[in-house]
Amino acid sequence: MTKKELRQQIKQLKAMTPVALRQVEAPMVFGTIEKMAVWQQAQHILCYWSLPDELPTHEMVQRWLEAGKNIYLPRVVGDDLEIVPYHGAQSLDDNNKFHIGEPVGDAVDASCLELIIVPAVALDARRNRLGRGKGFYDRLLSSTSCPTIGVVCDFQLVDEVPVEPHDRPLDCVVTSDTVIANPEKQNLFQ
Repeated sequence: MTKKELRQQIKQLKAMTPVALRQVEAPMVFGTIEKMAVWQQAQHILCYWSLPDELPTHEMVQRWLEAGKNIYLPRVVGDDLEIVPYHGAQSLDDNNKFHIGEPVGDAVDASCLELIIVPAVALDARRNRLGRGKGFYDRLLSSTSCPTIGVVCDFQLVDEVPVEPHDRPLDCVVTSDTVIANPEKQNLFQ
């Protein structure tokens, strides 16, 4: 199956899946992450401001900010993602070509990040990620070495994600029922 075909298949599954499922699975996914050593130790975390078809993050991002974590969100600039501190929902602007809530303010260097929570269209047991096809996260992840966790609903965990030479597996995959960690970094995700 090609990446395009898999994206189409997941799009069809999302259309048949009740929106409420994402609302139910999100607290389980992020609750699992909050118990992990990597989350507990990290003070600088990049997350994402969810689109309607992704695991919802809005409440969780605010909760993590209020818990004292330094939260960052991506901002699309050309073909790349900038990393910008999140200071609350009032500091977001969705007047961009993707109509995604993006933080306003000065970007920071990705080297400050200690954990990245990555959205995906699909993930597999080898921790390969299928994104939306623009390569934004591929370029970002190739420039940082901090731990990465991909998050999806259970039905988005597939047998195999097609990979290309530039694709980099994530360190961990979390769904409401599954945690699949890189064996070499297992201790971070316990």
